[in-house]
Order: sequence, then structure tokens, then C-alpha cells
Amino acid sequence: MAVRIRLSRCGRKNRPHFRIAVYDSNTRRDGRYIDLLGHYDPLIHDPKSKVKIEADRLVAWVNKGALATPAVAELFRHCGLKMPVAPKTAKPKAEARPKAAAKPAAKAAPKK
Repeated sequence: MAVRIRLSRCGRKNRPHFRIAVYDSNTRRDGRYIDLLGHYDPLIHDPKSKVKIEADRLVAWVNKGALATPAVAELFRHCGLKMPVAPKTAKPKAEARPKAAAKPAAKAAPKK
């Protein structure tokens, strides 16, 4: 089971608020979390009160092997925390289709 530290959106329309929580990597964005670590409110202008984190829980989960998503790692970097970042997972490419053979250019009829 891969464990990730990621954001979950809550709040109303045009007034976002995010939970910072620990999830199984297969859980949907707003699904059930394992542990709630804090909150992030992007509309607050004071950088110190923008992010609230329980640091002892965060350290405990990082020691257990939880990796932060790139968005959460960037958020923590602004707060002065260094986090191990989970690699981005690329979607598998569909089977490669053979390229169509180049069609010969149609000859234009001479103008008289």
C-alpha cells in the first residue's frame, strides 16, 4: 500500500479550502483519508496562518514512508519544511499506431 500526503478540496464554490491528509494512493481525491494532518486556506493573505500543520504527525508519517505529492511539497517548501516528493506517475501510452504512409501530392492541372 503506497501512502501519499495530498490535498482534498472542501469549501464552497469560489471559496476553496483544502485538507492536508494522508491517503492510500488509490483513493479518489475527496475520498476517505487515513489521518488528517492540517488545513490550507489559499485565500488568507497572512502566510503564517495560511497553512496549519500538526508537525509531529507529519514527521511520524514521513518516517513511515509517506510521500508528499508535488503540490503539497511545494506548499511545505513555502512554509520552510523539506519533504520527500512522490514521483509523478505517467499514464501508460496506448499502443503505438503505425503512421499513415505519405500520400503523393496531387498534380495541379496546368492553367491555360
